[in-house]
Amino acid sequence: MATAASLPKRTSSLYTAGRVTLQASVVLGWGRALLGAGAALLIAESVDLTVGGGPSRAPLLWLAVLFAARAALSAVSPITDTATAVSVESDLRIRILDALLRIGPWSGRRTGETVTKATEGVEAVGGLAGTFLPQLITGMTIPLLLAVVVAIIDWPTGLVLLLVLPLIPLLLRLLERRFASVSGRYRETADQLAARFLDGIQGMRTLKTLDQADAYGDSLAEEAERLRGETMALLRVTQLALLAVDTLFTLGTVVAAAGAAMWRIQAGAISTGEAVSLVLLGVALIEPMSQIGRFFYVGAIGRAAAAQIEELLGQATADSPTPSRQTKDTPGLVEFDGVSFTYPGGIRALQAVTFRVEPGEKVALIGPSGAGKTTIAHIALGLLGPQEGAVAVGGPAVLVPQRPYLFHGSVADNLRLADPEATDSQLWVALEAADLAETVRSRLGGLDTQVGERGLQLSGGEVQRLAIARAFLVAAPVVVLDEPTSNVDLESEARLRSALDRLTAGRTLMVIAHRRSTVAGMDRALVLDRGRLVEAVEAGPS
Repeated sequence: MATAASLPKRTSSLYTAGRVTLQASVVLGWGRALLGAGAALLIAESVDLTVGGGPSRAPLLWLAVLFAARAALSAVSPITDTATAVSVESDLRIRILDALLRIGPWSGRRTGETVTKATEGVEAVGGLAGTFLPQLITGMTIPLLLAVVVAIIDWPTGLVLLLVLPLIPLLLRLLERRFASVSGRYRETADQLAARFLDGIQGMRTLKTLDQADAYGDSLAEEAERLRGETMALLRVTQLALLAVDTLFTLGTVVAAAGAAMWRIQAGAISTGEAVSLVLLGVALIEPMSQIGRFFYVGAIGRAAAAQIEELLGQATADSPTPSRQTKDTPGLVEFDGVSFTYPGGIRALQAVTFRVEPGEKVALIGPSGAGKTTIAHIALGLLGPQEGAVAVGGPAVLVPQRPYLFHGSVADNLRLADPEATDSQLWVALEAADLAETVRSRLGGLDTQVGERGLQLSGGEVQRLAIARAFLVAAPVVVLDEPTSNVDLESEARLRSALDRLTAGRTLMVIAHRRSTVAGMDRALVLDRGRLVEAVEAGPS
């Protein structure tokens, strides 16, 4: 972290979106340094002219121009730094979402940890790219640049400064391993606390009914105290880095520059003005390297977050199969040919499964838990891709799950997830088809009614019918049902079945069956056991 060589090369891809503005920040840093060097040389000329009794107005005018230009570059730098951070953060959030969609809900990651990575973690990487990396690059290059300027004025002084320069990278390098360990523990503890807090919020009703809310709160307090301890450890190492840079290096460099200037002026090798410029350049030389120490904390936190995000993106690439369905010209056709699939961790879900569902056919997938029914559905939907074998589906497929997910927002917001361009009239048609229009008009108050987080403002049957209405807005010739009537009462089940009959009319239907009543009305039933298709039978009426 302390040196350019220590930056992980594999994380460089995380900063691709902000590369141009990052380079601009570095160039601006170089520009400020060169203007500062020019100002030091003009000050030297002014001092020499003043000592010699000559006019010094012209150097002073040029000095004012250089300071104005340097101020302009200093004003632009925060803009490029912020642009880098924003670009990197926006890009990473899109890439994380894409990775999670490819991994699916089988990653084994807790929701709270993932959310923290996508929020605080991404912001930390943005700070790393927009703040620390420009300081790191300029901090390693500007001192060499200014040392060359010093050597032009007086090469022995330049040589002294070049001997002092390696001290700061060495000092920070000694702290790097300790800092990496502390920052890694900090990120891990913060993620775990966020996950536990989210669990507590989502499971609040269960905790209250079990009279465990206070005990859970106490455990959260203990984890928060651990996080405080890790935070303080991080700050201690940060202060140690600042002490090393601001005290040892800064003081040492200034003393070295002043001592060399005094030695050379006494030897008659340089003028008074040149001696002043050497001291000023020595101070300017240490400024960019001092910034590395001041932003060491940002760099360490960002690096730890970058490693976590890189691991998440890597999992999506290495462990997750890429959806690879073939699209057939025959709408509604579903064909599996020798399909096998294994989840991360070695969980074998399907083994050489072969079947064909004709357009408009209604097929039930039957079998115990873990038989492979849901995996077949996810492959048909394009959420997973076959690791072996081939899959062909005639057009898109739409899912009505057992427990539909509604987003926080209005009825209209949730419906337009299926068709963002749908008009209000089209939404009402879908609600009518799902037997929910009258309820939305009278009891709920219209399309702008807020459904609450995860649809908690609606009954179970209303949530299911809203999900069916949403499916009506998708022009999909294949419909997959994950037993949507299993968690509702008999009255709601009757209304749901009527809505589902309208939804699936003329479409290919695949049903994940958990009740015998679900098989009624199906053309066929595919019986699965331990990932294998063991039987295909005519279902017929109940």
